[in-house]
Amino acid sequence: MKKILVCLLAGVMLAGLATSASAHGGRGGYYYYGGHGGGWRGGWAPFAVGAVAGVAVANAYYRPAHVYYAPQYVYPPQPQAAAYCPENGLYYPQTQACPSGWQRVNY
Repeated sequence: MKKILVCLLAGVMLAGLATSASAHGGRGGYYYYGGHGGGWRGGWAPFAVGAVAGVAVANAYYRPAHVYYAPQYVYPPQPQAAAYCPENGLYYPQTQACPSGWQRVNY
């Protein structure tokens, strides 16, 4: 939508410039010979139109994209656990069965 608006604005500005150029015989201004020297008397309007168009195009096309970072979650490490058999005093890989039941031990 923004690009369409910028293009439309630039087209209107260029059309305005073309109409002011045709009002002065296709030259966009006229050269003045009288007074204290000659010079171009086209006015400031074409320069203002060019400046506005330049700012509009620069803001539309050269603005950096926003960068969004996802929040970083840090989870605490889970405690390590083992199965202990109090009847024979061994842990799970050393003994496969425990008649009195296993106890969970954190280390």
